Amino acid sequence: MQTELCDMNLADLGTRIRGRQISPVEVTAQTLERIESLNPRLNAIWTVTADLALEQARAAETEIVKGHYRGPLHGVPIALKDLIYTRGIRTTAGSKILGDFLPDFDASVVEKLNQAGAVLVGKAALHEFAYGITNDNPHFGPTRNPWNPSRTSGGSSGGSAVAVAAGMCYAALGTDTGGSIRVPASFNGVVGLKPTFGRVSLYGVYPLGYTLDHLGPLARTVADAGIVYQMIAGFDPRDPRSVDQPLGEIALRRSLEGVRVGVPENYFFDAVNPEVEHLVRAVLGVLEQCGAQMTAVRVPDMAELTNASRITLLAEAYVVHQNDLEKHPGDLGEDVRLLLEQGREVGAADYVRSQLTRARLRRDLEKVFDQVSVIVTPCTPLAAFRIGETKVALGGKEQDARHASTRPLRAFNASGHPALSVCCGFTGEDLPVGLQMVGRLWDEAAVLHAGYAYEQATEWHHRHAPSWTS
Repeated sequence: MQTELCDMNLADLGTRIRGRQISPVEVTAQTLERIESLNPRLNAIWTVTADLALEQARAAETEIVKGHYRGPLHGVPIALKDLIYTRGIRTTAGSKILGDFLPDFDASVVEKLNQAGAVLVGKAALHEFAYGITNDNPHFGPTRNPWNPSRTSGGSSGGSAVAVAAGMCYAALGTDTGGSIRVPASFNGVVGLKPTFGRVSLYGVYPLGYTLDHLGPLARTVADAGIVYQMIAGFDPRDPRSVDQPLGEIALRRSLEGVRVGVPENYFFDAVNPEVEHLVRAVLGVLEQCGAQMTAVRVPDMAELTNASRITLLAEAYVVHQNDLEKHPGDLGEDVRLLLEQGREVGAADYVRSQLTRARLRRDLEKVFDQVSVIVTPCTPLAAFRIGETKVALGGKEQDARHASTRPLRAFNASGHPALSVCCGFTGEDLPVGLQMVGRLWDEAAVLHAGYAYEQATEWHHRHAPSWTS
């Protein structure tokens, strides 16, 4: 029974909790047992909030018994990336510098989750200050992939993805500045949604790149991700980046009749592992069987937009961490310190030119969506590599692992478009592979619909990661 509960998806669990077939206290207790069993090996959750979780679960159960059901997250265990502020609960941002930081207020998204009756089981691991994609943290140790613990979890929201994949929670929140939701979603075989920039409040979230940061859910299914997204999205006047844009209706259907799906002819398949390319291209036939019309499209200069994203992040991250770099350089991990030092050298003219590039190519990218509803690409061009590796082989060349892994992703942080990662198969080494679906600005509904239809037509989401306990 314990395994069955921990391996259920959020939507089904919520339905059973609402029908009083399952107790939130029972679910939470078993989830905490799963964390106690697996977390020492996987290192996905750094602060386990067991007492709070059981208190919230008991409160949820009492309310539901009395008929005060708050919705599909009521009584459901979730986790938060450890840069999302939680009142009185340690929030490290993966750093030595903030190792004992106790916020005195909750982030906006935490307020919304509390209002929804969610149960917080812990704060999830991340790459130091969210500035990297491996989650090989010099202060807290590496987060391990539950499909093979010698492999990276991906990052920087690696703890959130691993916790979901290993059954330590039913959904988690992460942030994505250059692929940090989608990389670990792809590497761990879960769903990750990066909403449109400005759609989800960043108030109370430790920043990395002011104009690139996005916050979104990681979950086991597209429907689960959609449930969490609808709970956390919306305008927040406390966040100057938040945009007051109608959410619209999320309609998840198996049919894609009338939906035009764009397949890029340029950039995205240029440097991809053959196994990954085979699995992603196999998706196209499935989408056609669901009724979609496949259309070849040419996207704007994604390499130029990716470079603009890189320069923007170097400069903005330096501004965030200038004091850390000047006063506490020895407390920073080497990889983060070197990136911040690079950011110090970015000139004002380079930064301004990058913003002009972003505006121009964002407009050009939006024009592509006059032809199609969504674009499909590989999410990451390879499956999870070994912990400690900094170079990977792609296209017959040795490449920087960080740059290669984020190549299909970073442009959409610069443009702000919504993007979804969903599992589309496994390599011969039984490692997950992610598909990326991108929609026009503010059209999360389109990517969730397309992702749901694909997911329901395949069996990948029914597979569970092994329970690595030794």
